[in-house]
Amino acid sequence: MAAYLTNRVLMSSLMFFVMTGSLNAQVADIKAICGKAKNQSFCTSYMKSNPKTSGADLQTLANITFGSAQTSASEGFRKIQSLVKTATNPTMKKAYTSCVQHYKSAISSLNDAKQSLASGDGKGLNIKVSAAMEGPSTCEQDMADFKVDPSAVKNSGDFQNICGIVLVISNMM
Repeated sequence: MAAYLTNRVLMSSLMFFVMTGSLNAQVADIKAICGKAKNQSFCTSYMKSNPKTSGADLQTLANITFGSAQTSASEGFRKIQSLVKTATNPTMKKAYTSCVQHYKSAISSLNDAKQSLASGDGKGLNIKVSAAMEGPSTCEQDMADFKVDPSAVKNSGDFQNICGIVLVISNMM
């Protein structure tokens, strides 16, 4: 009889903790997130294009968008790095080389932001992602004076938009 009661108490406790955990993981309101994004149409398009975002909770959505930001930064870095290698104009080569450094800085800031994301520290995530956004933004400004490969600047815009979504999510964490 005592074993039966002990099992019932353990099962009840287990069910309580499972149900409590389920309540904490609420589906993120993508419409509200995109409504606060700087580029709302990009956000909506981005969310619809990724099937993993449907039904995701806020932490999962933060992980998904953060991963996209890292991918975008890495792609931008590789693209600009290849432009450095093919540039024949010394001024352009210098500008691209400067951009490589800005992207390295952005990637480093994103790596620092991983810890904030993992711990659910929305404020820390916001600060570090904001810092990461500076690199490609500065690169884009530096390129404004030169005729550059349009794909180099396009990546910066996508990166900024994805990071903007991460910032909105970080403010909701």
